[in-house]
Amino acid sequence: MVKYCCKRIIVYCQFFISAAKSFGLLLVGMWRLTKVPQPAITIFGGSRITADSIYAKKASKIAELLALNKYSVITGGGPGIMEAANKGAYEAAKKLGIKKSKVPRSVGISLTSFSKEIRNKYVNDMILMRHFFARKWLLVRYSIGYIVFPGGFGTLDELFEVLTLEQTSKMQKLPVILIGKHYWGPLIFWAKKRALIEGLITEQDLKLLHITSSVKEAVEIIKECCKTNGDMQKPLYHAK
Repeated sequence: MVKYCCKRIIVYCQFFISAAKSFGLLLVGMWRLTKVPQPAITIFGGSRITADSIYAKKASKIAELLALNKYSVITGGGPGIMEAANKGAYEAAKKLGIKKSKVPRSVGISLTSFSKEIRNKYVNDMILMRHFFARKWLLVRYSIGYIVFPGGFGTLDELFEVLTLEQTSKMQKLPVILIGKHYWGPLIFWAKKRALIEGLITEQDLKLLHITSSVKEAVEIIKECCKTNGDMQKPLYHAK
């Protein structure tokens, strides 16, 4: 019995130390994000998409247009779509004459376990977390819109977390824009023809999503949201 209790205490102490380290990094990440100019947009997408892909080019263009309109761009800080988006925001900041050290318009939120080689060079400010849940929370916490490019399991995880938070009113109903009708079409088909018909989601849930292949349309949806949703300077995520 004593041996069993000692093991429990050791496991608990290990967990406590790990949680304290993670919480400390989360607080630092939150503090650093508060200096990112609002409004901010988070761009999700696959890390395996190559720079010459049409999706990477669109990600760069969308981020550049947003940054030129004084939006900050937040990504996961890695390669692929994330690098393309950070590159677009970085180039726009240069055109606007914004110094890197003063205004971090191109932000990345990555993991300490990722090697430096997979962090992209266009990030003005790289924030590192120890765990995926903390990283995802920060990616959502300070943004007023989400643009989702094609990606794998990680991208789907991020997409459905945002949709779930909006569906359950844990955060404001903010635009979630899927880029690429050809890629995301089957997902929308499943949502309408399977999940909706079987009563697993509602018509209102479907309205949380926008799908387009147009760079211009995606930017206009974001800009329209800012016009109609009041004070976008305030943090939008809240827990109940």
